[in-house]
Amino acid sequence: MHIITDGLVIKEQNVGESDRLITVLTSKYGVIRAFATGAKSIKNKNLAGTQLLAYSDFVFYKGKDAYNVNSAIEKEVFFGLRSDIDNLSTAFYLADLVGEFAPETADSEELLKLLLNSIYLLSKKKKTAPFIKSLVELRALSIAGYMPDLVACSKCGEFEAETVYFNIKSGTFCCAGCGHPDLSQYPISISTLTAMRHIIYSDAKKIYDFELTPDAEKELATVAEAFALEHTGRHFKTLDFLKSLSIPSI
Repeated sequence: MHIITDGLVIKEQNVGESDRLITVLTSKYGVIRAFATGAKSIKNKNLAGTQLLAYSDFVFYKGKDAYNVNSAIEKEVFFGLRSDIDNLSTAFYLADLVGEFAPETADSEELLKLLLNSIYLLSKKKKTAPFIKSLVELRALSIAGYMPDLVACSKCGEFEAETVYFNIKSGTFCCAGCGHPDLSQYPISISTLTAMRHIIYSDAKKIYDFELTPDAEKELATVAEAFALEHTGRHFKTLDFLKSLSIPSI
């Protein structure tokens, strides 16, 4: 059985001296894990198309126990990422994160487009890494069924307030008059709330079309990451590495 599809390599694992086990996010078939025999060799035709973050046209063959890569012709390898370690590390983390939610053998077109567009913007440096990271965290979780309810205060129905408290567990917010800050509730400004609403409720073609002040961007980054980690319930080594880049060396 052969499967012909486009896809983005979101994980890779070396197998032996010359082979790779890759995880590919596809639009029609969800996540496919496949062995790429000899793909690490510089003479192999599938070398570029099976590397991490390569967007390629694949032909997979399903054997008795696993998929194998027959061919992988690269469409985009995002060379621009290689010139900025922060952007590259952010892309690695986002691929890792989206892989948590992408289904197997089911349509993943929306997640794939989100990840591709975001990595493209990072590679072209059209948006900052914190901006893209926060956006993908919130939008990916919303696509996966964890969409926050940000229409109004969950207790009194107030639509806007100068400061609100976002609950990372319930995905709701309370106005300052109703909220009682605890470890699950994060104070955020109306600017950050407006940005979060835009990210989760806007049409996919418009989700990047907004601006934030540096303070609001930091606030959004804090709450989006906390929300993502709360609902994935796991530890990301790619996120640890990304954070280590901002720690000054001694």
